[in-house]
Amino acid sequence: MISKEHIMKLKNGNIDCFIPCRKKGDFINNLNFLELEGIKLVEHSIITAVRTKLFKNIYLITDDEISSRKLIIKYPHLKLILVKNTHEPFYKMIKKNNNKIKDLSENICVLLPNYPFKSSSTVKRIYNEFIKKKLNLIFSITKLNNFFYKDKNDYIDCVNFSKIARIKKDIKPLYKMGGGIFFYKKKNQELKINKFKKKETYLLNEHESFGIYSLYDFIKASGLFDIDNSILKKMIKSNN
Repeated sequence: MISKEHIMKLKNGNIDCFIPCRKKGDFINNLNFLELEGIKLVEHSIITAVRTKLFKNIYLITDDEISSRKLIIKYPHLKLILVKNTHEPFYKMIKKNNNKIKDLSENICVLLPNYPFKSSSTVKRIYNEFIKKKLNLIFSITKLNNFFYKDKNDYIDCVNFSKIARIKKDIKPLYKMGGGIFFYKKKNQELKINKFKKKETYLLNEHESFGIYSLYDFIKASGLFDIDNSILKKMIKSNN
């Protein structure tokens, strides 16, 4: 847990961090406000954001006023943006509420709360890539292994049921968004994440890219907190 003194010492940088946090989940209502390891799921992203020491402001965008007000008491530097529609893409929500934000920074970070294992060091590494390569966008991704392309229409199936793909290393890798970390330029608020370049992505390991959507994921995440991340990294590397 981080102290209030730590929270109050946010770096006066040129980045604003946004954490979209809707009340109604896809499969579990109030998912982001359920407790995982003794703190609410959304708090994992708040704590990660504070520990990076990158951000001038940390905003919570939510439609749950009651739960978020309690978080403001616990994290006094957290700023609240209440919205009615949290099912829009995060960049649209931020753009629509620009008038509620004083001096929006040139660089914007978004941390999705249903990815509790992302670390502050990883967020900083992604930001360094964003600056070093002078990008307008960068976001975290993860690699899918158990699949194969069945035909030219990009049909995907599990490799275990394939009579065609026998050698795993011969299968062209497939990637998806994972980890819930985004950086982009304020001038680029009309994002087109479906049209991006490889250099605009940052590959995470399976642990940090793990997302919670269902009750099963939530139970699995509780067990993963008990596993040393360094062990997970070694296991992942040995399987690649």
